[in-house]
Amino acid sequence: MTKKNSPVQPDPLEQMMATVIQGFQMTTASIHELRGQQASLEQRLQQQARAAYHGMTGSGKSRYTSELVKIESEQNPRGAQARVAETLGVSPARITQLLNSDKNRKNGK
Repeated sequence: MTKKNSPVQPDPLEQMMATVIQGFQMTTASIHELRGQQASLEQRLQQQARAAYHGMTGSGKSRYTSELVKIESEQNPRGAQARVAETLGVSPARITQLLNSDKNRKNGK
């Protein structure tokens, strides 16, 4: 008597696990790619904000800064000035100075 060798079929459970693992790997790769794109976009926006800030006169800087602080405070009022300072690459004290300056207020703020 000879046994017929049937072709070895992979275990369905192992196939399903391999498919799930491959799906998780693809999802993880996509998430990493999106995070990289988001970081790149945030960096570009930060550079544009800094360029706009540094190209302005005193009263323009004051108005621009106050608008940025206003936008940030709508998201979360706590720490809005510090986040704007970080974005523009200046100290938080400079932001406060721009917001409170009588000279800039008189010049069109």
